[in-house]
Amino acid sequence: MTESNAAWWWERQGEAVRVVTPTDTLSVTDALPPTGLIYAARLQGEEMPDSDGVFTQFHEALRLPTYFGWNWNALRDCLTDLHWINATHVLITIDDTDAVLSESTEEREFLFRALNDAVKFWSRKPELPGQEKNTFQVVLL
Repeated sequence: MTESNAAWWWERQGEAVRVVTPTDTLSVTDALPPTGLIYAARLQGEEMPDSDGVFTQFHEALRLPTYFGWNWNALRDCLTDLHWINATHVLITIDDTDAVLSESTEEREFLFRALNDAVKFWSRKPELPGQEKNTFQVVLL
């Protein structure tokens, strides 16, 4: 795959959470942006059976600030801020997504909506002159 193809995939998938089923494959070239600093966080779905597990995984993987409020609104706010991460690209991968909040469909919807809103927020944020555009990607495995 050429770098231009990798760049095309990254930009094309910019406004959607990417879902990868067990029979699919996603190469590193496809998952990573073509250039720039990247912060990659890999979360374990099996460690997220309830909201406390979700918040703990995000807190540890993204090194959320001390003022993080341990609730859905606080998570949404942090996902659309990320000023403490010194990278232009953020990639979040969640393994075993079927296990995430599997007993609470309402909270599961809150999480997936927050992730989707964050992806859309970052894809619509304008590029500032002289700076590389920040991107935010989510891959659910």
